[in-house]
Amino acid sequence: MTDQAIRIDSRFNRIAAVIVWSLAALAVVTAVWSADVRLAWVYAAAPLAALLGWAALWRPSVTVSATGVRLENVSHDVDVPWEALVHVDTKRALTLHTPSGAFTAWSAPAPGLFSTMMGNAKARREARAAGGAVLGSDRLGTDSGNAALVVRETWRRRLDAGQVELGVADETPVTRRWHVALLTACAVLAAASIALIIATG
Repeated sequence: MTDQAIRIDSRFNRIAAVIVWSLAALAVVTAVWSADVRLAWVYAAAPLAALLGWAALWRPSVTVSATGVRLENVSHDVDVPWEALVHVDTKRALTLHTPSGAFTAWSAPAPGLFSTMMGNAKARREARAAGGAVLGSDRLGTDSGNAALVVRETWRRRLDAGQVELGVADETPVTRRWHVALLTACAVLAAASIALIIATG
């Protein structure tokens, strides 16, 4: 059976990314319009903000596929094969536990205090229906809960179908890839911003 990959991202984060990009563009327009040399730092800081908006808010996601779960985070990506997965947790964010460590999804944080309080009544109803406790971070409608549901359901379905080899979690590698080019670009733009602030201050 061939599974189509499911990509899960945060709608709130994507809206926030658009806001960051809009503010960065506004800052550049303001700097150009004013022609003030003291605002030269904006020409480096605005691209830095836009890049960070993409890296931290737009790009991060959780992708569930036939081979496992990919966590696209700010500074790195993590590929967790189904064979390596031993537990799925949402206490602070969607976290995949494996023998080689726990890996957290930047794009699927647990809800904050306000959201948790607002969802307490619904969580209690879900808990009664399920015959047990339902964490606020597991609730549908939250970033962590939505992602956890897809991961758990896909994992359970593949286990039931015999599509996940058992007993090999310790031997199954989890791959982490660092975003070297992104980190380098951010460092260069940050250094340029600081240098321009000092030079024109």
